[in-house]
Amino acid sequence: MTLKYIYFGFAILGIFLFFFLLKKFFRWLQTKLDSLDRNVLFKKKELLNIFKFITPRREKHILKFSVRALRIAISIFFLVVYLPFVFSFIPETKEVASTVFDYVMKPVQFVISGFLQFIPGLFFILVIVFITKYLLKFLKYVTGELEREAVRLDGFHADWAKPTFNLIRVVIIAFAAVICFPYIPGSQSDAFKGVSIFFGVLFSLGSTAAISNIVAGVVITYMRPFKVGDRVEIGNTVGDVTERSLLVTRVRTIKNLDVTVPNSTILGNHIINFSKNAAEEVGVILHTSVTIGYDVPSGEVIKALVKGAKNTKMILESPEPFVLVKSLDDFYINYEINCHTKNPEKGALIYSLLHESIKNELHNAGIEILSPHYNAVRDGSVLTVPPENVPKGYVKPGFKVEN
Repeated sequence: MTLKYIYFGFAILGIFLFFFLLKKFFRWLQTKLDSLDRNVLFKKKELLNIFKFITPRREKHILKFSVRALRIAISIFFLVVYLPFVFSFIPETKEVASTVFDYVMKPVQFVISGFLQFIPGLFFILVIVFITKYLLKFLKYVTGELEREAVRLDGFHADWAKPTFNLIRVVIIAFAAVICFPYIPGSQSDAFKGVSIFFGVLFSLGSTAAISNIVAGVVITYMRPFKVGDRVEIGNTVGDVTERSLLVTRVRTIKNLDVTVPNSTILGNHIINFSKNAAEEVGVILHTSVTIGYDVPSGEVIKALVKGAKNTKMILESPEPFVLVKSLDDFYINYEINCHTKNPEKGALIYSLLHESIKNELHNAGIEILSPHYNAVRDGSVLTVPPENVPKGYVKPGFKVEN
């Protein structure tokens, strides 16, 4: 009996000796880590390309944290395994030691038996993952060929290839996950099912707007109303499309502002694409209106408007500009000048040049622009054109009153 107490005493001393040696070892290890001045774990080029953000200083912090965690884990494991052995020397604590040891070994045995039971399901999951991986690689190759137009399918456009692959990939991965789900340990438990339902409800309630934008993004992709680089008008936003994704479309305006437009908003608005037909021979038609009084012959107005349009930069000479008489209003006639251009992305500049040019031509022809409403008593009134455009010999008429 005395011998057992002696063994117990030595076992207690063994605990202090173990922790003393453990402290010495980890203190030495920490000293070695403090002296590191280069990456040790991430020194290979392949790893550095993946973990570019891990510098020697950051790696040192990661290693120090790992060493501290390892020391705590070793200490806990030692006490859990060694204390039942120590208390087994004394009859009074032998049963307690056996009970504690059973408590420790029960979850360990559960984990081991669960892992052994999971092995057949693990092989099934690995097979599904392997098939899914190479099926996606094959589909990526096919869609890549379609995108490069090396392979053509009737009615399938090249710009559909990438979004189609992304959609199919999501469906295939979801299908593989559904197949693998029953083979995941604990998937049949009530707790696992409850957590799954909880997260499903959260996702359903919190992602309504996101889902609508994604659906709209898919619809817009297959509608093909525009592509990146096109000049478009979406609602009140006019600019060039810089990015298109499943959730949003980004447009850079002529004022160099980035506007983010949700795809659901785009789908609910009209879309004007200025660039789509610009490459054709006739280009696109720009138009603007001007109002002229009834006392000016229409032929002179049309001639001046056409000449002004022809003198504008970036306006095509063929087809020639043409004029439409839009309306006969109370105070003036509304003329619309139409001209062709292949540079719709510079529409703001072209309109500015066009307005300046037709204004000058109308002034050179001595034609007054009566817009907005312009009231004048003609007898005794001066022509409302710049002085340099007043005809030679023009004399301001006197005011006449007749019975």
